[in-house]
Amino acid sequence: MHAFIKIISAALLTLTASSQANDLTLTTDQGFELKASYYQSNQTSDRAVLLLHQCNYNRTMYNDIGQQLADKGIHALSLDFRGYGESAKGEFNFEKVRALPSDKQSAAWQKLSTLWPSDVQLAYNYLKNNMSDKGIVGVVGASCGGYQAITLAEKNPISVMGFFSSGQSEDNIARYTKTLANKPTLIIASEKDTGTYESAQKLFSASTNMGSKFIAYKGTAHGYPLLDSDTELAGYMVSWLDSHLVK
Repeated sequence: MHAFIKIISAALLTLTASSQANDLTLTTDQGFELKASYYQSNQTSDRAVLLLHQCNYNRTMYNDIGQQLADKGIHALSLDFRGYGESAKGEFNFEKVRALPSDKQSAAWQKLSTLWPSDVQLAYNYLKNNMSDKGIVGVVGASCGGYQAITLAEKNPISVMGFFSSGQSEDNIARYTKTLANKPTLIIASEKDTGTYESAQKLFSASTNMGSKFIAYKGTAHGYPLLDSDTELAGYMVSWLDSHLVK
């Protein structure tokens, strides 16, 4: 039987992170430069986590989590999606896409987002190349990052998954159910973040791994604000990843 965890946070404190990340530039085959933060553990480690941000934020949302993972002996990499943060250049700029007339937004968004899977694969390859052949990798996707997590895990030996306020379509839930449901999965959502919460319940119901966990919050907070309001959440996510990212 799956365990269900309900956490109601009363804390309204601001999260502060003492990031010691190394800033990276990952260059695609076409020469586009993606920016990332690499939290390299001082310990010899064959474990790593790829952190994928939500589409109204950037890679800095994982500063605290990345540093805590490194302190646990787990390498972590947080990538700015093409068009976001320091990976926003030229036509690939989310703010510019959002400012386009509605009849042009869809095509511009499609052109931008269809490049993300190969960009995420590049970040994954970086992590793998910095470990031995026995290295294992987990992935956490916040909001839109959850779709990228599914796509990456379908093509690569991902050991654990995380969906952080990440609503998924029925098709994506079916993809997870078909090939990924046996992986330990951490799922986080707010009860009044309606579509996201319903998706989270379906993902959790589909999971067949006894280590999978569902953290439910009261309210409507989506993604990063949960880290702001509950200062223990980052630590819990890191502890869960540390416990389940095993061979």
